[in-house]
Amino acid sequence: MDRFKLAIDIGGTFVDLVVYNQETKILRHFKVPTTPTNPAQAVLAGVGSLETPLSEFDDFMHGTTLGLNAILERKGAKVGIITNKGFEDIFLIARGSLNFADMYRFDFEQPPTLVRRRNIRGVNGRINFLGQEIYPLDEKEVLTAADDLINNDGCEAIAVNFLHSYANTRHEEIAVDLLKDKYPGIAISAGGLLANEYREYERTSTTVLDAYIKPVLKDYLQQLQSGMQDRGFDGKYYVMNSAGGALTFEMAAAKPISTIFSGPAGGVSGALDLAKIMNKKKLLSIDVGGTSLDANLILDFDPVDVFEAYVDQFPVLQPIFDLRTLGAGGGSIAKIDNKLLSVGPESAGAEPGPACYGRGGTDATLTDSALYLGYITASNFMGGQMEVAGSLAKQAIDTKIAYPLKIDTAEAAISIIRVLISKTASSIKEMMLERGLDPRDFTLLAFGGCGPLIGPMLLDELEMAELVIPPLPSVFSALGMMTSDLSFTQSASVLQKIDAPSFQEIRDKANVLEAQSSKELLEKTKEIGRPSSSITARVRFIGQEHTLSVPFLKNDSNSSLYERFAELHRSRFGHSFQLDAEVVSLIVKLTLEKEKPDLAHACISLDKKASVECHTMFDEEKAIFVETKKLPTHHLLVDKSYAGPCLIYDEGSSMPVLKGQTLSVDKRGIITLRRSEEKNGKD
Repeated sequence: MDRFKLAIDIGGTFVDLVVYNQETKILRHFKVPTTPTNPAQAVLAGVGSLETPLSEFDDFMHGTTLGLNAILERKGAKVGIITNKGFEDIFLIARGSLNFADMYRFDFEQPPTLVRRRNIRGVNGRINFLGQEIYPLDEKEVLTAADDLINNDGCEAIAVNFLHSYANTRHEEIAVDLLKDKYPGIAISAGGLLANEYREYERTSTTVLDAYIKPVLKDYLQQLQSGMQDRGFDGKYYVMNSAGGALTFEMAAAKPISTIFSGPAGGVSGALDLAKIMNKKKLLSIDVGGTSLDANLILDFDPVDVFEAYVDQFPVLQPIFDLRTLGAGGGSIAKIDNKLLSVGPESAGAEPGPACYGRGGTDATLTDSALYLGYITASNFMGGQMEVAGSLAKQAIDTKIAYPLKIDTAEAAISIIRVLISKTASSIKEMMLERGLDPRDFTLLAFGGCGPLIGPMLLDELEMAELVIPPLPSVFSALGMMTSDLSFTQSASVLQKIDAPSFQEIRDKANVLEAQSSKELLEKTKEIGRPSSSITARVRFIGQEHTLSVPFLKNDSNSSLYERFAELHRSRFGHSFQLDAEVVSLIVKLTLEKEKPDLAHACISLDKKASVECHTMFDEEKAIFVETKKLPTHHLLVDKSYAGPCLIYDEGSSMPVLKGQTLSVDKRGIITLRRSEEKNGKD
């Protein structure tokens, strides 16, 4: 009997499903509309549409931004904070600074916080920076504070964070045990147990966010698991974490903050796998859906990641792919603002969606513009499962853009696309230039439902040499989840100078961290096998505030670690210093390999009913519509070149090949689009 794997990614507009047959190596994919008010409903509806019984599936891999959305939309649990007496305002004061963009705004209003001052309690007890207990924790005060927060203030989750818990977590462990015993139904998060990093505000923020989304994610995963079991699934459940690995449902529910960028991380995992297959050391991946665009860089087969990121205005101390999210997607709304055309970040989303969906939307969007210009196909939209109306797209463009600006429909539509492409290209250039990188040295990888749509235009705007479109681009994030291994990340503060006397202590801490993390991973997953491990040191020159992430190798000495850091500093900033450096923290990443599809040899199941047809497409250079061809991807011949203009499409996406661009496909179904010599500036 054949056995299967299932991956599901929830986007802002659609839910993507990918099924992999482990025996035949065949990949199948499906899409169903997102249900924003009840995300699990769309997932279970998609599962119910599968032809294969769930009893034949071994693994279920899931990617969701439910936690992230709860934070952004302020739909999480009511959180109370228990901290040291006298330090109750750490979370509210934050760093006392504003983002540069808001610093000189006279109309600036502080966004609503997640925790009200009246829901914060201080208790007696103190540990110093060396991890030594100065005053014992007052356990009675902890229980009194919790009773007041839960029973009088109605808090649904408690965030516990004490000073210097990175040096000694004992007080937090005591508090958590007390609270779990007395209030077993209340979500509890603790700073030092969650992010063992120095800096009280950042650790408190991470703890609060974890507590804020813990009941939301727990309820969602339980609903999903119950629905899957009712439908016959008896395999293993996994959730993507924000750094590209997989977590069990239990691990995700216990530490939901690690899943906030779960969905986009699947795409980066798939991009990394593809980079290795194609031997592309420098890759810029863009995941473009209906609501947003997520960009990430891959350097030397290693995705750029960070251990500190921001969600809204709140810092998070968790390993996360360095994803730059832009408000550029198929549903990005175009509008006139003081006689100027702007596009995004507002999106029409899944409900009502672009005007052409016929669901009541009246705003002109990127999708409406692309449909009118012939950059996407109406005859096979979503594989024919969904009808779109060109007349409604034209009506929205005329009403909202063309008539107010006194221009024709085609000029309005192409202007919408130009504005979005220009804004997106500027943001990508900024992201790369701050690292001293040139987009022209990179290959562009575009996926997501709208990745192939805007990829050719970004290729020209960024003057990049080639664009790669993977197999099944519209569901590539879900496909990427299948390429992920089970992973677990832990950190520990060190704050030790890099010199001979201190280096053995740094080494000892690394060994202890690795051993403890391995034990915890195997206990939580019940997996058999020894995980592989990698350790990263966060290093800075003494006196600096920020750190650089440097590989910490088994055979490292103090001098080799210092030289590696100094070289990275020179590479990143163009200079180094003859100063002492210190290891601020160590991060261990453990990986247990899982069986996964080989994208280089997988068989893609496509609907081959579609044929080559004549097609009308807008030629931007001539500002007229021209007659060309519309080719389904299964009609593309290996190693044959196809010159633009023409339209390439599959069941979930469309790609306009522009004038001056040529396309080819290899035996794996990977499409490569290149600019002409003239466009590359070589003539």
